[in-house]
Amino acid sequence: MKKVNLKIIGVFVLLVFILGSCEKWINTDINNNPDAPINVPMSSILPAIELNMAYVTVGGNDIARITAQWMQYIKGSARQQLAQTNYVLRDGDMNNQWNSTYNTTFINLFKLMEKAKGAHAYYYGIAEVLMANSLGVTTDVWGDIPYSEACKGSENLTPAYDTQQEIYTEIFRLLDDAIVNLSIVGVAPAVEGDLIYGGDPELWLKAAYALKARYTLHLSKINPTTAFADALLPLPNAFSSSAEDLQFLFYNGQTESNPFWQFMDQRADIVMQKTFIDYLDTISEQNFGMQDPRLFEFASISGDPSQPYKGADWEDSGDDASIPGGYYEGTYPAAPNSPVFFITFTELLFIKAECELNTNVPIDQVKTTLLEAVASSLNQFNAFDQAYIDALGAYIAPLEKDPLYKVIMTQKYIALYYQAETFVDWRRTNNIIGLQANPTSQAVQNVIPRRFPYSESEQSYNPANVPNIADNWVPVWWDVFVQ
Repeated sequence: MKKVNLKIIGVFVLLVFILGSCEKWINTDINNNPDAPINVPMSSILPAIELNMAYVTVGGNDIARITAQWMQYIKGSARQQLAQTNYVLRDGDMNNQWNSTYNTTFINLFKLMEKAKGAHAYYYGIAEVLMANSLGVTTDVWGDIPYSEACKGSENLTPAYDTQQEIYTEIFRLLDDAIVNLSIVGVAPAVEGDLIYGGDPELWLKAAYALKARYTLHLSKINPTTAFADALLPLPNAFSSSAEDLQFLFYNGQTESNPFWQFMDQRADIVMQKTFIDYLDTISEQNFGMQDPRLFEFASISGDPSQPYKGADWEDSGDDASIPGGYYEGTYPAAPNSPVFFITFTELLFIKAECELNTNVPIDQVKTTLLEAVASSLNQFNAFDQAYIDALGAYIAPLEKDPLYKVIMTQKYIALYYQAETFVDWRRTNNIIGLQANPTSQAVQNVIPRRFPYSESEQSYNPANVPNIADNWVPVWWDVFVQ
């Protein structure tokens, strides 16, 4: 380190006082990094939020890939992925997901809301929609989480946890307020930096209604007498086609590609699980006389000539099994440009079918809605086949409530392949689709887990506030029946 000449500094300070006040000579920006501006515009904060939500919070490998293993779409074939298929999920496995969600998604959402409040209703409403979605995804796997005291930096390094019931109250408050803000006409200037809807407030308004329907339905165990009817109410104001889906589009460039594609490209220790392949292949053949048309988009050709599409069973190494579509054949979910779906028109049609069935809507109308939902899913993956729709229609024609309910949720399970929302559905419907847990001795328990553990970093730095949860099989708040 260079020595400082105190005499020179003294002379310099004297000259400053002679020439004028310090305000006239000190460069107040001298310690500001021009590459990390202090005052970041809302048009730069918004795309960073959307990208991190798609890459981590909603579509990230540490949520979607884990829940996809538990929901038996895919199976880990080696290393950490095989452990997670065996229900080994430790607090250290959660550091990346937890830290990135809080340190990037949530903190930027708070910043955007702070900047937009009272200044720009559309930016504020968009931030509220994204905050509601981020809170929903996070609380649905962890339960109680920090929120009201979170992301305050050095002001509060050990935030208290809000209960999941409080988080859900906040989700609905955010969405209701977003609906107000996004309904205002003529807010200017236009929203810039929106990578999802190009700043269109009408589409964000529809997304707010869509999420309100989803999170209302999540409470069907807590509010069984009202949740189904209440979840139907927002639907007329939500999406009217798949063109309006709330989704994030990735690209083919190596640094612009879908997170699951990147995972498969770098690690490739995931194969298709037999359970899901059977739904698309053998069970579909038995029930409808044909393979599910989405099979060719969802999975690759296997290495077993006798089984073009093959899923790995629990004891199978998976060496010759199909892998998720997109990395080789197919288009989803592991193609470089596969989108991450936040919420879709297809999901809303399934919500409508389920809620109609549970609110005594004529059963023929329920069946019509179900067929519309499946057709929407087929179109979504460029796999529409009228023969499949006709066969499904014939299959459900004689069905009454309980058997029809299972078909609705099974078809939704297929349609929402690799989306963490199916982990919610599996819990709140008490496994109506009939998944069988990992039966092997390698599994921690022969029961599918019902939540994630809190991160190691949170338990190290905020131990007084982290809820004391016995294990990953403890249900979250809405996962418990209320009589």
